[in-house]
Order: sequence, then structure tokens, then C-alpha cells
Amino acid sequence: MNSNVAAKRAEALRVVHERLEMAVRGGLIRLRVEGQSRDSRTIGVRGRDLLNYGSCAYLGLNTDQRLIDAAKAALDQYGPVFSSSTAYASIDLYTDLEDRLGKIFDQGHILVPTTTTLGHLSVLPVLVSPDDLVLLDHQVHASVQLTAGVLRGMGADVRNVPHNDVEALYSLLSEEAHNHNRAWFLADGVYSMFGDTAPVKAIAPLLDEFENLHLYYDDAHGVGWRGHHGVGHVLTEVGYHPRMIIIGSLAKSWGAGGSVLVLPNQEMAERVLLTGATFTFSGPLHPAELGAAVAAADIHLSTERDIREEQLSTKIDYVRDRLVAGQLPALSLERTPLWYVRTGRLDNAIELGRRMMRDDFYVNVSGFPVVPVGMDGIRFTTTLFQTDDDLVRFMDALERNIEGLVVPLEWHIELH
Repeated sequence: MNSNVAAKRAEALRVVHERLEMAVRGGLIRLRVEGQSRDSRTIGVRGRDLLNYGSCAYLGLNTDQRLIDAAKAALDQYGPVFSSSTAYASIDLYTDLEDRLGKIFDQGHILVPTTTTLGHLSVLPVLVSPDDLVLLDHQVHASVQLTAGVLRGMGADVRNVPHNDVEALYSLLSEEAHNHNRAWFLADGVYSMFGDTAPVKAIAPLLDEFENLHLYYDDAHGVGWRGHHGVGHVLTEVGYHPRMIIIGSLAKSWGAGGSVLVLPNQEMAERVLLTGATFTFSGPLHPAELGAAVAAADIHLSTERDIREEQLSTKIDYVRDRLVAGQLPALSLERTPLWYVRTGRLDNAIELGRRMMRDDFYVNVSGFPVVPVGMDGIRFTTTLFQTDDDLVRFMDALERNIEGLVVPLEWHIELH
């Protein structure tokens, strides 16, 4: 590393540390939760019960008694951990979970990584070659960007594409795809910070025009709460394709732990399972997580999940309507359970977070490097733990507390 690069890196780390330290001093990040209500509606922070608007358990399953009982039964049988690489031996709950996931993702071939991050690190370095082109949506999840560093180290040509810019993606593919063995586009299904979604319907036709194009979607925040049996945003919008891979989380809407990797054919699945590094060298899902995930899968295969999605959709629509009516600077108005309100500066975001906490609401304060410079603000979520009255009180508090904190109107992103 030359001295100029090293100096830039050191300066970037200094800025990141300084900004995160501001949020720590503000009492808004790196919190230790002292407990939560039985229904996860509130969390205990410094002796106070705060209504939780930072949870990604969108369908409210992580405290469901059926998942808890299944986790306890798995603990009774296998203990807290089955300490063996799955390359050698894994417990039968893996089979139970894989069978159910096979019914949910009925046209895909299933693997169960321990986390989505470890899933990326297993599948992409195996399937991407050194002479491949790898295009990243600018806001694809940090865990995918981490893996892209590995791909770059292998020799792949890794580049960024402006966020959700299909024209820019098409232009890059037109110029560069033919110069590489394969081209890959890596994006989220539902973006974890702003709550917007990938334009998967507009991207899908590119698979026909560019025969060496492969799509990889991290749909961690879409799987579970959306689509038939909870298949997620991407598969609800466009369905399966032989050159498309999906990975989703079982630790968010699902309420359990682990992730699901949906591959287009058995040969690819076997290759990733046998040669993907984290499938061999990382630890397995713990028995309690597997037991809970099996119970959650049974719920997803029933009509109960559909009812939960309808209930969540009603709450999402209420929040969206209030954001519009109050002309709040939300960066997306798509109907997902994730929302982001921009304040423009980190000190404003911290002050808004402190005001909301004063009113007994917990939200996620966000700034660079989690979001681009100038996009500082608060992120909050909609879950089934929140009552209708909770949502009314929250939106009232947000409208009241944001006054005087947002950047001038000309800096706002147009609502869409």
C-alpha cells in the first residue's frame, strides 16, 4: 500500500470513528438492552422501557411460543451447540428445515448458511471467476461489499453502479459484458437502510439481452413478510430464473436464525456446498436456531403467514400515509416495513433520536459510513409488535420532534 493510499485510509477511519463516537456520546448506538417485554413491544434501556422501532422482526415471530418451544426441545436434545463442522456431521433438524424450505422455494435448490454474510462468502468466491465482471449496486448491503473485496482480490473486475440506475447498468453491460466470461450484478431485494426496493422487473429483461449475465440478490429484508409463503420481494416480482441466485435471512421476518440460499440448479448447489469455504470452516446453526426455524417454516407454509402479511401491510400503509400528509423527508415511500427520514447532518440526526427517546421511542440513528455523506437521519421499522395506538403516537412524536432539524428544502430527495 503506497503512502498516499495509506493516508487516505487513515483519514477515512478517523472520520468514521469521530462520527460514530458522536452517536455513542449521544447515547443512541452501542446500547445494551436490559430486557424486553414478553411481546417484544418494548425494550429496556438505562432503566426505561422504550417502544422498539428498531426491530427487523417484521412478522412478530421471534417471541412466538411455538418457536420458543421448538428451540427448547432442540436444546434438550442436542444442547446449546452441536460442535462439528457440517462438512462432517450435522443434526437432523437441518433436514427438517431444508425439506420445508424446499416446499416454500419450490423451484430452487436450497442451502442453509449460518448467516447471510457467510452465505455470500461461500457462494460468490466459488461461482465468480477471476475473469468475470462484477457490478455492485452502490447501496448493496455491506456484507456483499465485503465479499466483493474477496472477488477483487481474486482478480475479478469489480465496479459500482449508481443506485437503482438501470440505464447505467445497461450501459456498463453493453460496454463491458462481452469482454468477460461472465457478468454479475449484485444488489439487495429490499434495501436495509432506506427501505426502497431493487427494480427487479426492469432488470430482468437484461438476462435475455446479455446471455452471460447472472443476478445475485440479497433479499434478507424481503424474505418472510412478502409473497407466497414469504418467498420475498424478488421472487414475488419476477419469479425464478436459471441465472439468478437469491439469499434471504431467517433471522428477521422469520424470527429464528440462519439464512436460506436459493440456487437455480442442483449441480450449482452441490458445488457451493462442497467447496464454499464457510460451509466447511464456519460453525453450524445452533440447535435452538434450527428448531425455531423449523417451527417458523411450518407457519410460513400455512395461511397464518398470509394473515400476518395483511396485518403488516395495513400498518405500513398507515405510516406511509402519515409521511405523505406530514411532508416528512422520507427517502422512500415504497410499501416495505423500513423507513428512513433524512435530517441532512449527523448532529440533527442525533438530536432527533434523543428527542424520540425522550418520548419513549427507540429508533436507529444513521450516518456515514452506514449511509452516504449528507444522508444522515433516522431509520425506523414497522412490525406486528406495534399497536395501532403505538403508530399514531410515534408518528405524532416524529412530526413534532423533527421541526427545525431538517436540511433546507432544496436538499430533500423528491418523494416517489
